[in-house]
Parts: sequence; structure tokens; C-alpha cells
Amino acid sequence: MKILAIGAHLDDIELACGGTLARAIKKGHVVKMLVMSDSSYNNFDGKILRTKEEAYSEGKLAAKKIGVNDLEILNFPTKDVPYDSSSVEAIDEVISNFKPDFIITHWIYDTHQAHKNTGLATITAARYQNNILMYEPFPPSGRSYAPFRPQVYIDISDTINDKVLSMKEHRSQYKKYGENWVEAIQGRARMRGFESDCKYAEVFELVRLNLDL
Repeated sequence: MKILAIGAHLDDIELACGGTLARAIKKGHVVKMLVMSDSSYNNFDGKILRTKEEAYSEGKLAAKKIGVNDLEILNFPTKDVPYDSSSVEAIDEVISNFKPDFIITHWIYDTHQAHKNTGLATITAARYQNNILMYEPFPPSGRSYAPFRPQVYIDISDTINDKVLSMKEHRSQYKKYGENWVEAIQGRARMRGFESDCKYAEVFELVRLNLDL
């Protein structure tokens, strides 16, 4: 099976579904990560929080920690990934070339505008695709007026350490949020695991699913 995971920024995918992708790769599936922006950004006061070079280096190392070698990075604005024909067609091109069996993307009610727009653009671009999941947002994004609905659970008990190591490769973010960030990532996965009778899990909201019975 071929899986395409799409995120607005370098770290979004690993944070939300890194354990799932690591599990898929260990089971012999093919995984591609598509990131919409170079992920460099400044604070509102102009302070540089992450350079393009930092983001690229961290992103490539993080992807390798979960076993992903196919990482494609587009050049949309970090804070303003659009939901329009330009983003839809960029994703459509990747879908046409990669031909995924499954697509995973942002939740469309995420409070980060770039996350929301990436999710919407993905669903539009994937209009002919039958298997689409939206991954659970993680604070500080995702604190929305709409509730995320955990509908699909994937056991990541065997890959939680890969996920954690991957997140730590995003050193600029690790420095920004500290060890509490990693503990929270593990804590949520533990809670989702408890809900689904395993040690650790990641959850997804369903857009479409084609069941072969």
C-alpha cells in the first residue's frame, strides 16, 4: 500500500501520525511525506524563530527517524498556505504522480490557518481518492470551536519511541516547548491507547473509506 501524508509544516506530520507512518513502513508499505512550506517563520515582532535551513535540516532528520526517505517540500508561505487553485493543483500533481492508496492530512477545523487550508486543499485535490483520514491536531493549534472526532485508532505501541525520537530532531521546536512537549505527545498517545485497549495509539477522523469486503 502507498500512503501519502500531507502537512503544512515540517513537524506537523510526525507530531500527528509519525507512529502510524513508522508502523506502516515496518510492515512494508510505501510512505511519502508532502510538506507545503519551507516552515521558516518569525514572531510578530520580527524575531526569527526558525530559519529555512533549520527547518529543512530538522525535517529531513525527523523523517528518517520514522523511516521516511521520500520527503517533498513545497514553497507556499509558512503562515499562509492558501486554499485556492494553486495549492489544490500542487497537491493534485503529487497525487497523480505518486498514486497513493491512502491519504492522511490536517483536520479541517484546526485553528491554525495554514493547517486548515492544507486540509481543505487536500480534500479538494483528492476528489477522486476513496481513502482519506484527518489526523488529530495538537496544541497550541487545534483548540477549535468544533470537536475532533476520534474515529480510527492505530496501535503505535511498537513505534512510539520512533515518534518521540523524530520529534526531538525538530530541535528548534523542542527548544521552544521543552520536555513538557514530548511528555504531552507521549501522554496523548497513551490516553488514545487506553481508549482502544493498547499501550499507545494515534487517532484520525474519517473523510472517506473504501472497504473491500
